[in-house]
Amino acid sequence: MHKIELSVHEFMTIMGSLDEGFGGRMKAPDDSVYAAWYQQWKAMDERLESLGLMERADMLFDGKVAINALSETHFQELLKCVRVQIKYHGELIAADDEDADPEELDMWEERLGELQAMHDSADWQNQS
Repeated sequence: MHKIELSVHEFMTIMGSLDEGFGGRMKAPDDSVYAAWYQQWKAMDERLESLGLMERADMLFDGKVAINALSETHFQELLKCVRVQIKYHGELIAADDEDADPEELDMWEERLGELQAMHDSADWQNQS
C-alpha cells in the first residue's frame, strides 16, 4: 500500500484549479476529489494565510500533504488535474508568457510520472 504525498504547493494548486472549475464547493459533485479534500484545503489555506511571507514559501514548497485513501475515480481526477497543469504551463512557455516557468512544468511532469507509476503498480490502493 502506498500513500500519496503532494507538496503543499501542488495540493493548493490542484484544489484552486478545481475550485475555479467547479465554481465553488456548492456546485461541485459530492463524490468528487474536490469535495473529499475540501475541508483539508480550507484548513491549509487558513494556515498559509496566517504565516509570514518566508514561512509561507517554506510551507508551500517544503511542506507535504499526505492522502491515505484514494478511490480509482479520485485517482483519475488527480491524474487529470496534473495533466491540466502540464498543459497550462506548456502553453505559457510556448507563448513566451512572462509567467512561464520551465521548472514548474518539469515539477508537474515529474509528479505525473510518479503518480502514473504508482497507479500502474498492483498495490496503490489502501485495502483492508
